[in-house]
Amino acid sequence: MTQSQPKFLNIYNTLYEEIQMGRFPGGQALPTEKVLCERFGVSRMTLRQAIKILVEDGVIESIRGKGHIVIPQMKGHHASSVTLLQHPLHQMSRQSMALGSINYRVDLESEYTNHLFPDHPSAVIAMERYYFNDGNETAKADALCFTFIPLNVIDTFQVNTQSERQMQRFVEKTVYSSAYQSDLKYSITKAPVFKNHKHVFEGGPSCWLVVENIYGNHASPILVNKWYLPQDHFEIIVSRVRTDA
Repeated sequence: MTQSQPKFLNIYNTLYEEIQMGRFPGGQALPTEKVLCERFGVSRMTLRQAIKILVEDGVIESIRGKGHIVIPQMKGHHASSVTLLQHPLHQMSRQSMALGSINYRVDLESEYTNHLFPDHPSAVIAMERYYFNDGNETAKADALCFTFIPLNVIDTFQVNTQSERQMQRFVEKTVYSSAYQSDLKYSITKAPVFKNHKHVFEGGPSCWLVVENIYGNHASPILVNKWYLPQDHFEIIVSRVRTDA
């Protein structure tokens, strides 16, 4: 806790940011007051001051017998053509596919990361993921994803960067269950080739490039994925329905 602000404001700021980032999705209850008091090391009276402001700001509502429930927020981002917020590789792959390897590092702020994230994080986790079709035992991957995650998001979700298993679970599952919205932008890239010390990815003559921005309740994404999906193995199907019927 800093001494420049009252404790209840520090609690408010922390919970507000965690809600915006999607750690506590809309409709879900916050941890109990007892758990939160223990977490922040404060009295129940101090905690309730922070809770009161969150209620006044329309972030949560207190329901007797249910606790403090996060209010779903309407997003202002452009709507995606994919209606189900799920892992896009598994939505578009013609075959069963599994993650083969994951590599990541810390990159400092740059023009590129500032382009990806409007709030200009001081550093991001830069990650690459290589995917393989069932039965592929070669070093040539069938799909590739570059992922960029602001460090403050890692802190918010309390992901241990020293644990590859935790990092994998966050990008493969947690972010999709926590996010409010995902925007997908499709284009085609010619013959992309990437490799590391273990694997190589060759996208072939024509490859889907799918840029995926995943949002919490905030204008800046939780993370950005750049998927490279060879057209031989992936297809995009968009379903549309009438809204005036």
